[in-house]
Amino acid sequence: MIFDLLQIILDIQDMKKVFILLLGFIFLACRETKMNELAEIPVDIDQNMSLSISAITEEIKAIELELTDESMINPDRILRILLSDNHVIVAERDKILLFNMDGTFVRSIGNRGQGPGEYVTITNLTVDRKNNRLFVGSNKIISYDLNGNLLKESPVDPDNMPVKDINYINDELLIMVEQVGKKDSKGSFQHSVVYKLNEDLQIIDSCTIRDTYFEQTAKSAHIFQNFLLFGNDIIFLYYSDIYSNRQVPSENVLRDTLYTLKNNHLFPELKLKFKNDGVDGYGNKFIQLYNVYRSSRYVFAFYRNDVKGGFYHFCYDMKTGTGFNMQGGYTDDINNIDKRISIRPLNTDTDIFYYWHTHMNMDDLEEPNPTLYIGKLKK
Repeated sequence: MIFDLLQIILDIQDMKKVFILLLGFIFLACRETKMNELAEIPVDIDQNMSLSISAITEEIKAIELELTDESMINPDRILRILLSDNHVIVAERDKILLFNMDGTFVRSIGNRGQGPGEYVTITNLTVDRKNNRLFVGSNKIISYDLNGNLLKESPVDPDNMPVKDINYINDELLIMVEQVGKKDSKGSFQHSVVYKLNEDLQIIDSCTIRDTYFEQTAKSAHIFQNFLLFGNDIIFLYYSDIYSNRQVPSENVLRDTLYTLKNNHLFPELKLKFKNDGVDGYGNKFIQLYNVYRSSRYVFAFYRNDVKGGFYHFCYDMKTGTGFNMQGGYTDDINNIDKRISIRPLNTDTDIFYYWHTHMNMDDLEEPNPTLYIGKLKK
């Protein structure tokens, strides 16, 4: 009798252990599922508010870029701004200008042309801060030192397609290339790929991003687009499909996901959640999403709303869970700029952003070069 009672008690204790163990497995399974879920950032496209730059900025430095006969800048044509340890590099489609950190003009780098060391049209560029080298993407890759000397050049893509984006990250040179007009049994498509290059500017590895099929092939883009960015020890990649009216993709979907690039593979990092996924009741995209990137604290986006009209900036604070949707850009309450501003990430550090503004005085006989503002985001 006593033995039977003890056995029942032991059986109950064993059942409790099994039950607790099962609960543990369920908790871990739920936790693993939650951890593996793709973070979804809501975008309220009906919201139009003002976000002051001071709300997200830790500090801002202003650099007045010197105007000389050789250093004239068209603010509407600025393609990219880079920072080395001692210099500011400003690039338009047809020239590269080097300034000291106080804004003094130093020199131009390279020339437009068809010859050795010359670029036809600059599509993007990046800097190797460790070795003071500049890499320029055009219809080829060109490498200069910051004294303007040609170091190397090389055609990269087998089909000689222009370089879409280029970045020097963790001692590696990465480029993005789009091969348009390729064909297979399904039809005509665009092949988008990221290449890794060695010191001799030769391809050593690649990662296919996407093959997009079209009924017609023509391409348009926006100067604000960024593709390969580096932040928080992670390489981020956002690749959108922005088309002209003559280019009709086989699938009309919104590319709303930001990826990380690891070991030549793409992994979803987060996605933006737009109303109806950015597609109207007729199956047409009304959201044209140009850019998505993140810093250690914020998620940023730049897009066009075809229904409401106009360009919008979006900022999401991951620390507070608050989103801000703004037509035209941010409000600079630090420097009291009277128009909305568009901020862009530094492609080698997404916790740093920049923007520019041209300040005109009543006694100015000619328009000065813009003032460059470099900001550091809050963490």
